[in-house]
Amino acid sequence: MKKIFFVLAASVAALAMVSCDKNGGKDDPKVDPTGGVNVAAKNLVAYLSLDSKDKCSSASNVTLAEVIGQGDFTAEGARGGCYVNKSNSHETQAGLRFNVPANFLKNMTSFTFSAWMNAPSQRGAIVSFDGGTDANWGELDLFLDGGNEEGTVLKGYFFNSTSEWGGFFPNYKGLEVAQNKWVYVTLTYDETTSEDALWVNGVKVFSSTCYAGPKPAEGEQALLGAFHSTDVTSLFVGAFASRETGKSSEAWLSYFGGKIDEIRIFNKALSEDEVMDLYKAEVKVSDID
Repeated sequence: MKKIFFVLAASVAALAMVSCDKNGGKDDPKVDPTGGVNVAAKNLVAYLSLDSKDKCSSASNVTLAEVIGQGDFTAEGARGGCYVNKSNSHETQAGLRFNVPANFLKNMTSFTFSAWMNAPSQRGAIVSFDGGTDANWGELDLFLDGGNEEGTVLKGYFFNSTSEWGGFFPNYKGLEVAQNKWVYVTLTYDETTSEDALWVNGVKVFSSTCYAGPKPAEGEQALLGAFHSTDVTSLFVGAFASRETGKSSEAWLSYFGGKIDEIRIFNKALSEDEVMDLYKAEVKVSDID
């Protein structure tokens, strides 16, 4: 039986593991903080297996605070149970809200977010953090945007608090991300190269270089470098933070209409080989045929 663990980064060199399993804990020798997937384990700062409600609450610093609207759990996930929008519609309020420490994103100057998703509806947030100065976007998001003429687009967004140009929008248009089947999606940002990237089933489908501001009169444009976040207090699964915190009611801020499973957050940008290894490891332990 799977377990949910949250590994909070006290520093780059020291990580504190927290179990959200009601029958296990950080002192339990039987507990595996990686959930059986050991790729870049030392950089894993949060793991949400999303099996069931009673495994998403503990006295830790990352806790399930609220099941929103039609949000729920089902036993039919990519691996064990998973989160599900019971209405199966991106127009119906649904999601999960987790409390997180205010400095959760501040500890990550590079990052990787990955998750299984099964999307019958071509819109909605997969992972979303509150914060930031842009009311429409929040602090960091990974989502499907099907509310425009481009068709379904897998998008990421992150807000950098210290650069003249704050918002970055990696995006990929591909029908395979919304065909009512399990797909593994990954968002990365690497401070050493200033590259953001999106990956589908372990394959890079988009990348771009991020710059800190407009091109100066002479010389090259400055690269973004380290990601700098503002404080956040909530992590949403299946719902946009901006809508749920009352900062925006834009129609495109949709709820995820399907299922989400096995969310992993790393405090570094996984390499191309590591992203593929992570996908293969997830497939190996999954319930997907």
